[in-house]
Amino acid sequence: MNMINRLFLFLLFLSTYFLSVAQKAPIITPIKNPIINKDFPDPTVINVDGIFYAYATNSTINGKPAHIQVARSENLQDWTLIGDALPEQPVWADHDFWAPHVLYDSDIKQYVLFYSGESGHGKCLGIAYADAPQGPFRDSGAPLVCGEGFVNIDPMAFIDPQSKKKYLYWGSDHQPIKVQEMKDDWSGFKPNTTPIPVMEAGQEKEYDRLIEGAWVDYHQGYYYLYYSGDNCCGPNASYAVLVARSKQPTGPFERLGTANRSNRSVFLEKDSLWLAPGHNSIFRDDHGQAYIAYHAIPVNPTTGKPDHYGRVALIQPIRYQNGWPTLLSSQTTTPTDTITLADPTIFYDKGTYYLYGTGAPDGFIVYTSTDLKTWHGPSGANDGYALHKKDSFGSSGFWAPQLFKHHKQYYMIYTANEQLAIATSTSPLGPFKQSTKRALNGNTKQIDPFVFFDKGKPYLYFVRLTDGNRIFVAELNATLDSIKESTITPCIAATEAWENTENAPWPVAEGPTVIKKDNMYYLLYSANDFRNPAYAIGYATADHPLGPWKKYTENPIINKDILGHNGTGHGDIFKAKDGQIYYVLHTHNSNQKVAPRKTALVKLQFEKRKNETVLKLLTNELEFIIQPISMIVRDASQ
Repeated sequence: MNMINRLFLFLLFLSTYFLSVAQKAPIITPIKNPIINKDFPDPTVINVDGIFYAYATNSTINGKPAHIQVARSENLQDWTLIGDALPEQPVWADHDFWAPHVLYDSDIKQYVLFYSGESGHGKCLGIAYADAPQGPFRDSGAPLVCGEGFVNIDPMAFIDPQSKKKYLYWGSDHQPIKVQEMKDDWSGFKPNTTPIPVMEAGQEKEYDRLIEGAWVDYHQGYYYLYYSGDNCCGPNASYAVLVARSKQPTGPFERLGTANRSNRSVFLEKDSLWLAPGHNSIFRDDHGQAYIAYHAIPVNPTTGKPDHYGRVALIQPIRYQNGWPTLLSSQTTTPTDTITLADPTIFYDKGTYYLYGTGAPDGFIVYTSTDLKTWHGPSGANDGYALHKKDSFGSSGFWAPQLFKHHKQYYMIYTANEQLAIATSTSPLGPFKQSTKRALNGNTKQIDPFVFFDKGKPYLYFVRLTDGNRIFVAELNATLDSIKESTITPCIAATEAWENTENAPWPVAEGPTVIKKDNMYYLLYSANDFRNPAYAIGYATADHPLGPWKKYTENPIINKDILGHNGTGHGDIFKAKDGQIYYVLHTHNSNQKVAPRKTALVKLQFEKRKNETVLKLLTNELEFIIQPISMIVRDASQ
């Protein structure tokens, strides 16, 4: 063989080899966890023609109870809560609708939901059917099996890809995880079959005094049994995912700890960011990449402890390697990157979002984003500052800025030294300056400005510190450098119970921002002292920018009870480039301390009712604004 032929064959071998490697390499979708930042325990995720549906244990959605939560996503990152998959309560249970599992059975052309519920005499397993993945699922009318305690929970249905037999796995309460064959229509257990124990509790060093949350995944000749133990919830939570495998769906299953002689079968456990991860499902995307979905309790990196014990939903990619699953991490951010600007505002201009707020000692810094998810900064023209005190009025107390554009010039109106001031720039990044350093006119302390244009006329909403924090409105002059004092009109005072939960002698209504819908003006504001965990947001309406204002009867629309975080308030409303309405706000740093306050987003919507159009949360999800770090992809087996 001559040299040319040898070289050709060598190059052909190399091209074939690298093509083979490329074909085997997993396609990883970078994930920012949590994917659902609310109480969403025991998540099951399924793929329906490229659309992902997630189901979870009972909780609330938009303040309303949901028996089985269901959410939808097209990309695994952005999830929308779409309602209650089981809206009609089954006749045999009245609470504790836990651990749903959903599959599509092509034989009966139905989506089938398996779940547990409380009968009044212990937990039972239930079955429901639907024509669509989001439901509504209709219960079969009677429980599949009942018993004392919580033995009969955490069902997982499985169609054996080899035999096509249908099985149900379930179990908890310090008893074995069991499996039993089901009828073809899932209406009951197959006659003449009995439950088969497939995994016993108490065999290992840790995490298996109680085992539950079974999930079976078939891969290259093995049935992999994932299960969790042993305390899922609350201040004493100690929970992890373990794994075993078998050549048959009914066992016997070999534990990972037996195979590697460690007597430790843990696949996923706590780290510095997440406590008690567990109760998982396994699913695949359209490329065949496998993922694990599970819940965990977020850990505050400052205190090293959780701020609350709600279980949020997370996913990570996995890969089967050397006969066992390994965990891949595709986290792109961590909670330590949360931006901490209080009284935040977001301004959109020419494809970029600009975030400003209270927090820097000498003025206002700015962060930028093109998608509201990945933020960079501080990006201001003056060492990160968009406005620095050397260029404009004020020596301290730089609070509550707002940015707007008027006649091709950018304006920043803000608070400093408990007075209002306005500066200009040719760029949202600054530097914002005043030719003469001065505050706007006013004979008392005034803070929290917001400028709103209506029919070409500028209006200034602001707070005066007189007999409490009270919201006023006035017209600005045409050059935007003076308040027309004769037009100053009171808008809002804190007079309702939710606005002064501590009966403070100095009631607080502050942080005004205004949006117009049709011919109605909506003034959002915050009430209570910002240090109060009950700091909250409500709104009032008027048919003219000067009022009079009528408070919404269902206030507050945002508070700690709805979003699960203390001190939710004082922000700004804006529209994203896709038309979605957002409110950017701050929360307390944790349940133990107020500052530095964290910056976050919520989605709002207008809803038409019989006699009015109301403004409300689109979902009860709160998304903290975070700065990214470099993506880390690692093999957990290394």
